[in-house]
Amino acid sequence: MSRRYTSGQFARLCHTTKETLFHYDRLGLLRPQYKGENGYRYYDIRQFLQFDMITLFKETGTPLKDMSACLAAAAEGDILPLLEEKSRRLAEERRRLAERERLVTSLLHVVREARATEVDCLLLRVMPSFRWELQPQRMRGLDTEAGIVQASALFMEGYRRAGRSPGLPTGILYQLDDFLTGRLADGDLFGPADGETPPERLWESAAALHAVYAHRGPWEEQIACWRALPALLRERGLCPAGPVCMLEMGSYALTGNSAECVMHCHVPVIGDNESGTATHSGPGADGEPFACG
Repeated sequence: MSRRYTSGQFARLCHTTKETLFHYDRLGLLRPQYKGENGYRYYDIRQFLQFDMITLFKETGTPLKDMSACLAAAAEGDILPLLEEKSRRLAEERRRLAERERLVTSLLHVVREARATEVDCLLLRVMPSFRWELQPQRMRGLDTEAGIVQASALFMEGYRRAGRSPGLPTGILYQLDDFLTGRLADGDLFGPADGETPPERLWESAAALHAVYAHRGPWEEQIACWRALPALLRERGLCPAGPVCMLEMGSYALTGNSAECVMHCHVPVIGDNESGTATHSGPGADGEPFACG
């Protein structure tokens, strides 16, 4: 068997194209080893292993600009540190991809839930327990658009400094007395708890019957709706029974409008008949229209 191959023959042997070989030649990664009397250049059969090594490094995500160093390390028998570093980088990339997948899946769930929930209706739902991570400082000025923007920026900065992301949905936790009296300027921002949540920031909402009210509109409208809710609950014979969560439902992803918020207010309740208007464990429960503000 001949040891010398033209570029076309060598390309077929490597299951690649002549253009790829010419590109590697220009970069100095894989140059034909022989030059014939006719001026043609030929590859040696042993260069197939070199081509295979280039392909292997490409599959691991190595840029072509870094390939010469990789090939040199392999030629000197010092490839172990290189592979260890590559393994570390791939593990980090896998972690980042898993985090991105988690965020996309969470956003998909939140947007679907928001689209399936009728706005400006009071609904009753049996909600499962949730684990939330509260931010360490209580936020101020949440009853104004400027205040919520500033609080959200501080909220995200805290996660960024820790090399984390908050997940979805995020929201505001109001103590029951503050909700009932309309004191909505101060509250605790939260995101879903995860394995990195410090124990002192962990808060769990127990499975319970919730009154759910969804509204789509500017921030000032949201605040007006929330302040009107305690009276509506009393009219329906429902008694708020715990801290109240205001969930942000992917507003910009859902509306494409930075001035329009989509929020779901969750109030744990008990009532005289324990049924109110409707009891349902998922989106789409029947409700009665409620014009707020």
